Amino acid sequence: MLEKYHDEILSCTGCGFCKKSYYAYKFPQKESDFPKGKIMISYGLLTGELEEDMEAVKAIQKCTLCGRCEEDCPSLIKIADVIKATRNDLQLMLPEHEKIFHNFKEKGNILGEENFFKKGGSIVFFMGCLTNREMKDVVISLFDKLGIDVTIIGGCCGYPIEKIGRKTEDKIKKELEEREIEKLVMACPNGMLALSEFSPLHISQFVLSLGVDFRRNDKNYIYHDSAFLGRYLGIYEEPRQIIKRIGNLLEFDENGKMARQCGGEIEFRMAFPDEAKEIAEYLIKEAKEKNATIVTASPHCYSHLKEYGDVIDILQLIEENIK
Repeated sequence: MLEKYHDEILSCTGCGFCKKSYYAYKFPQKESDFPKGKIMISYGLLTGELEEDMEAVKAIQKCTLCGRCEEDCPSLIKIADVIKATRNDLQLMLPEHEKIFHNFKEKGNILGEENFFKKGGSIVFFMGCLTNREMKDVVISLFDKLGIDVTIIGGCCGYPIEKIGRKTEDKIKKELEEREIEKLVMACPNGMLALSEFSPLHISQFVLSLGVDFRRNDKNYIYHDSAFLGRYLGIYEEPRQIIKRIGNLLEFDENGKMARQCGGEIEFRMAFPDEAKEIAEYLIKEAKEKNATIVTASPHCYSHLKEYGDVIDILQLIEENIK
């Protein structure tokens, strides 16, 4: 698969602009910690000038695929796509990734937990792994308040497994194909990307389409753009619209397409917890300086950032403040 990106790789001039956002952190200590270095490793693996070993695997996997570096790349290289293609060609796996891959195959859940299902009508909410762990009761409560007899489907979408370079079975897709679905709703951008052929709606989009009212408070909220909801799916405004109806919306200095990753993608933070912590603490520090609660729009972001500061997910914010 990497051969497909041969010309893309050769387009890299080695200028180093992709390093810009990394300079805020301490963990990048060598060239392979930066996108430029990962492109070089990909080239070496493609040409056979480098042999695959665990050091090379670790370097290629130490990336959230957030795409922030691409916003600074003057050559417009699809860096995340090159890294994903390299991962697809790898034979070796990190121990942490072997564990989540095993859980996925055995349980249909990368966390190894039981999946939740609920029979209902033609509005379907796909729970996924992290929403199931962090906000299952919130989902049930929200749809009760909306008066919607929702069908809830559990299980892992498989996208975190695809991101580490392994193929997944289409069990969830087959289940969805067998159902009569009016709308498919999710809180997780990973699931939206994995199941894009079903035209899923993010929970913020779905709730706004209902025209519901919210209770207003005077709290300060600072919105964190999930890389996968924002740069990958192009959804920026809907969560912000909801926040503005509930409280005061503040912004990180870098937001929208230039937003920083939080380090919360499950496959990244399990393998690289120290790096994930440092990335999260950078955002937490700015939020504290602005005296604001961080609002996430991804269970990956929420489950990670809440370990370090004052954080609420948009799903929780909606459920708590809907009239």
